Amino acid sequence: MEQITVAGHPEPIPASPVAARMLADRLETAREKRGDEAAAHLETLVGQRIGTLLAGGMPSIDVATMRAIVDFVETPAEEEAEATGLGRAVRGIKDKLAQRGGPVGG
Repeated sequence: MEQITVAGHPEPIPASPVAARMLADRLETAREKRGDEAAAHLETLVGQRIGTLLAGGMPSIDVATMRAIVDFVETPAEEEAEATGLGRAVRGIKDKLAQRGGPVGG
């Protein structure tokens, strides 16, 4: 096991050598293609995600976990599609119920 450090996580993190190399390569690629600011942002997001995993009981970061983190940490949340017709009516009813403190079902 190696110890890696990432922005957004204050302490060294145990990681497999391949996972550590994968992170370093991904950060370098981000730096080369998108600049220092993008690489720093990626590193912060990775650190936050790793912190969440460690807090959840994961003892170290293996290559599969690192791959999942670096491949998907920057994926933006999908925008909710704009409702039409009946969907807008249902949303309007739910909004009114929420304002009145009534139950809002899913």
